Amino acid sequence: MKLRFGLVMLVVATCALVGCHTTPPPVTQELVAGSYTFVSKDPERRATDHNLNHLVLQPDGAYDLVEGGTTKPVSEKRGIWRIEPGSPSGVVNVVLDHAGYPVEIKKNEVRLLIDLDTGVWWTKPR
Repeated sequence: MKLRFGLVMLVVATCALVGCHTTPPPVTQELVAGSYTFVSKDPERRATDHNLNHLVLQPDGAYDLVEGGTTKPVSEKRGIWRIEPGSPSGVVNVVLDHAGYPVEIKKNEVRLLIDLDTGVWWTKPR
């Protein structure tokens, strides 16, 4: 009886340890390609300054970035994007020409981080 209980506890402990240590999926071009919307949790920014923002990362490496809103001039940039290792190690950046955004993989979305202190990022469903 004690042996069976010990075996069950060993299996439960192993499952708990394995379940707590999940590795995020590798950041690939296929994973991050897609259409992103702008998210700002910053209470200081007006939503109308950024309501037209959108970012599209094409699978072929091209991007289209539109920034602005009904109360802010709209600008559009096009160029080439790529994935690069970031700092600290383990961080991966999506680089649009020369601007880099750390990638954060969530359960249901992919985020390109702009500023976590003020709560600003690009997001797309996963």
